[in-house]
Amino acid sequence: MLRGLFKFKHMALASVAGLLLAVSPDGGQALAQSKAWPDAYPKKGENGVPESVDKLTIVVDSWGSNDLNPWNASQVNFLSDYYQLRLMMQDPNGKLVPAWATSVDHTEKGLTFKLNPKAKFADGTPADAEALKKNFDAFIGKYVGTAGYEAPLWNGAKAKTFIKSVTVKSPTEVFVETKGPKPTFMWNLGGNGYHLYWYGNPNTLLKGPKEYLKDPAGGGPYRIKTWDPGNRMVLERRDDFWADYPHWRKPQVKTMEVLTVKDPAARFAMLKSGQADIVYNLPWALARTLVRSEEGTRGVNPGKGAEWTQTYQANGMLTLTFGCSIQKREAAKPAGRKDQAGVDIPVWKVSKVCEDHPTLDRRVRRALNMAIDKSAMSAGPHFGYSRPIGSIFHAGSFGSRPEKVQNPSKFDLEGAKKLMKEAGYENGFEMEGHFGQFAGRPGIPEAADFISSSWEKLGVKMTWKEHDPSDFVRGFRAGVFSNVPVNLQTWGRQDHSGVQISWYHATSGYVGMYNDKVENLFFDVTSTFDPEEMKKKLAQFEDEVLGLEETFPLYGMTLVNAYSDRVLSHPTVEHSPHFKHYDLVLMRK
Repeated sequence: MLRGLFKFKHMALASVAGLLLAVSPDGGQALAQSKAWPDAYPKKGENGVPESVDKLTIVVDSWGSNDLNPWNASQVNFLSDYYQLRLMMQDPNGKLVPAWATSVDHTEKGLTFKLNPKAKFADGTPADAEALKKNFDAFIGKYVGTAGYEAPLWNGAKAKTFIKSVTVKSPTEVFVETKGPKPTFMWNLGGNGYHLYWYGNPNTLLKGPKEYLKDPAGGGPYRIKTWDPGNRMVLERRDDFWADYPHWRKPQVKTMEVLTVKDPAARFAMLKSGQADIVYNLPWALARTLVRSEEGTRGVNPGKGAEWTQTYQANGMLTLTFGCSIQKREAAKPAGRKDQAGVDIPVWKVSKVCEDHPTLDRRVRRALNMAIDKSAMSAGPHFGYSRPIGSIFHAGSFGSRPEKVQNPSKFDLEGAKKLMKEAGYENGFEMEGHFGQFAGRPGIPEAADFISSSWEKLGVKMTWKEHDPSDFVRGFRAGVFSNVPVNLQTWGRQDHSGVQISWYHATSGYVGMYNDKVENLFFDVTSTFDPEEMKKKLAQFEDEVLGLEETFPLYGMTLVNAYSDRVLSHPTVEHSPHFKHYDLVLMRK
């Protein structure tokens, strides 16, 4: 029914309906299951399923930031899905489908969005083209310094690199002129995949941040009833919600309560005791004891026990990154270099700990990677829920190559010992490493322990320091963790590899690993509209990055949702970086 809604011209989005399911870690069976939506799922008001239920309680490890304001947020807040607008979204099949916008026409000059004429904010005012323009204006910083907005949006720089101008064509049509070809616009600003922008009500946002917080309601299916930052949000259904798509309509649940509980055992105890209906990010050791919906129809209660699960595949990734070699190479760069966009390229000083460090030797880095049995790590401490990976791109994402994704580097302990001897480190050395345990990215501390045990066999003695994840990211942006021998770095799933390559770019504040060829390929990829040509350039990009042997992919993560028997179904995207579609959950009375 929705296939005729979209017009994509000469762009990587042209085959979006199939891209997100093109490569499934579980093969064809998972693809067949995901295509079952919506026919294989229960429907409210039919076969004894109630039309409305009172309450759904969800327990998560984190929802991102505590910022409610979409114009000056410090980072993402995924609860925004339920009370704000997105331009478009992924349905449970992973297809790009309507939300606020019913269609997009994307060319090399820009994007034309046609908006749903029924769209309204919770205060009853129209969510029209002028409202969309004001949101875009806010993203690029137009209101900074006015109406109480003191700082730009945390990812406003990204919006600025995309948007040249915004023109209202009619009350339901907007043209966004881009700064050159921007084939990944929808993956960055549009609402599909790892969406980073939400669109709020300008009528209240323009009153300033303090006034806005008195009524932060947007245009989504819920409005905020109770808000205890960092602990609890209670969302109340809008019975006048305007959308009536199969994938986005008035929810069955009147009140959705979302709680943050950091301790995983406590989250599971709440599920077992009936205090919670859904637990997000259940530890793998606990998840393996429960019935998996994937044994039947993914996301549908199999009816075989008091609790059941479904998994988000390839939702995140862990890589081993050696910082000293990056810094040593960058320190040799002349000052005053600029990238192709005219942005100054940072020139770092080599930290004292990196001077003459063993990991400056490529043979040492290669040996340390070879000494990690990635399959054993996934099968052992990860209970089979992680998947060894040989790619810097996520499984199933546009531009990822199955032959890379499914073929991690080989474990060769004897070969590693030989390389260490050749490099003059037969007896090993001592080294300090760093990581953060990010919400929704399970298994990182266990990976650190496994790596330590693996490197002991080479005589390398590791001391790992765990950091608060926010401090870890800020540390990279401040150049702190860019100047250490080794890090375990992680990021959430990107459904388009052309988005993910921004981490390997001169101005990246997180990975910051590149050379001149990688830098040039970055600009080539991000201005290429032809999908097949983009895939070729992404392959060249990845080969160049991996050839530096400064970062080594370890594994892709799987994240588990657990449900009480009260939940009948939860249609959601199989490949997802975070929790989605809780408004589609169906429950018993």
